[in-house]
Amino acid sequence: MKFSVVPLLFGATSAVASRLYAASYAGTVTTLSLTQSSRGPYELETVAQSTDCGTNPSWLMLDHDNRVLYCLDEAVDLANGTLTSFAIRPNGTLSKVVQLETIAGPVMSQFYSAPGVPHRKFFAVAHYEGSAVTSYSLDPISGVFNRSQTFTYTLSAPGPVPDRQDAPHSHGVIVDPTGQFVLVPDLGADLIRIFHINPTTGLLEPQAPLVAAPGSGPRHGVFWTPAGASSSHATHEDVLFYLTSELNNHVTGYKVTYPSNGTISFTEFYTANSYGGAVPPNGSKVAEIAISPQNNRIIVSNRDDNTFGANNDSIAVFNIADESGRRPINVTFGGLYPAYGSSPRQFEISARNEMIAEALQNTHAVGVTRWNGKTGKPVPLVAKKSLVGEVVSVVWDE
Repeated sequence: MKFSVVPLLFGATSAVASRLYAASYAGTVTTLSLTQSSRGPYELETVAQSTDCGTNPSWLMLDHDNRVLYCLDEAVDLANGTLTSFAIRPNGTLSKVVQLETIAGPVMSQFYSAPGVPHRKFFAVAHYEGSAVTSYSLDPISGVFNRSQTFTYTLSAPGPVPDRQDAPHSHGVIVDPTGQFVLVPDLGADLIRIFHINPTTGLLEPQAPLVAAPGSGPRHGVFWTPAGASSSHATHEDVLFYLTSELNNHVTGYKVTYPSNGTISFTEFYTANSYGGAVPPNGSKVAEIAISPQNNRIIVSNRDDNTFGANNDSIAVFNIADESGRRPINVTFGGLYPAYGSSPRQFEISARNEMIAEALQNTHAVGVTRWNGKTGKPVPLVAKKSLVGEVVSVVWDE
């Protein structure tokens, strides 16, 4: 076990607001504390740091209730990656529980469950370099997990963007709002792979994929349901799916239905680039996508566009529902806002304090901005912390 603890003293003028965890390609997972003084300014401070995830930590997944953090090690240019679970100690240090070797290039994962196995949890992992999807069964209390399945894919020929589509490249993992399906966007194959979750065993069952536009490069996605709708009602409510595609810088919306034969179906209703129709800057690449806390907007990050000056990329906002978050509307572009750094690869929104934490890969930093729910705009930077190496993932602990 390798970690360091940085003493953090809080005087009468400061209070702990939130904790975050950040992954860097330099081989570190850093515990950060966001504090606010009585006079107003915020600061991001390092609490602890672990080097036990592996050579290139690429994704973090938090089980808040059980105080376990899961870390994917992409292990760039190596034959295998690793997956690691950490017990989170009250002082913010991370204690390794289990580490397993896996197929190359794990880049994203998500939890899911199965009604027939109530005391287990499961998670699926997208492997970019390994052209694969794997699934794992875990004991959520201890954080001990084992691999259940491996799905490996090939291409008969390169795609329309051959330097990026030389092979299948699984990039994201999304669980639908009913908890019945797992979706995996494949940047290399221009597909969104679909798996049914067996409710008795938790095993993934491949379905017919959703075909994306040739050369689009599907990356990440998010489901939208009306505010207040339960998962049991999702099949009878408006369900929408929004996809980001890295190679053509597009956001695509799909109407989702659940046919009586037990499958999931998608009908495209919207597509536009992440710049509101303006020509994307050369070299720009759309990345992450999330739903606003008010459930009425989607927020996406644009990398390497320098829209707001050198090494200051953009966050794009789209209006997708009425102010109540209960009724979908025609999608409209809400504008571009500063990312306050270069290459915002991933971000996460805190619904509790309405802040956005950004992994600013090329700036080697974590940035935190406020989200203004009334105006639907990110507002100026409140805190920023430089770390060693390319910061590629950050999650809130709340």
